[in-house]
Amino acid sequence: MTTVVLTRPEAHSQRLARALSLQGFESLVMPLMTVQPIAVSERSPVPDLTDGAVCIFISANAVQHGLPHIASAIAQRDSTVLIAVGQQTQSALQAAGFAAMTPDQADTEGLLALPALSAGALEQALIVKGEGGRALLASELRRRGVAVTEWSCYRRCWPSVDLSPLSDAGRQWVFQASSGEILSRLVSLISEASRLDLLQHPV
Repeated sequence: MTTVVLTRPEAHSQRLARALSLQGFESLVMPLMTVQPIAVSERSPVPDLTDGAVCIFISANAVQHGLPHIASAIAQRDSTVLIAVGQQTQSALQAAGFAAMTPDQADTEGLLALPALSAGALEQALIVKGEGGRALLASELRRRGVAVTEWSCYRRCWPSVDLSPLSDAGRQWVFQASSGEILSRLVSLISEASRLDLLQHPV
């Protein structure tokens, strides 16, 4: 029997598990990562937005943990352009009452291809994100002459994980890893638990 191992944070994995169940697939929710908001005492001050600024949300988590702090500033400036990295992030913004454009390709390269982010098209960009992550978006926008502020509002945490549910040798496991960080964490856990046999299963 084939079982899909869902490794994203609990809420995301539970939604995907329900969708897979409707399609007749069995899944195992095993979050390898959690997302926590950054405490006010640790977080940078809420940035100011100028007229005509572009506000880029890197994930739905950025919307959940960042938007409540800047929503009023966005609402006060009709000229602010909102950009979401993908459809899930766009949907989160829409649910909060904000329209946002999104690239066809849901990644940094797709964002950078948007006309709204082309050289000379804007002066200021606010990137709402989690701690860490790729630096390409900010560095390329700065190269294009944009004043960029990166504002981190959440962090990824790596909980201890019990791999014993994966001991059923009669099952074919298929691991779902939605980022390079989660994949690296998965390989690390498997190695630490001396379960190198699990590396034979597809990801």
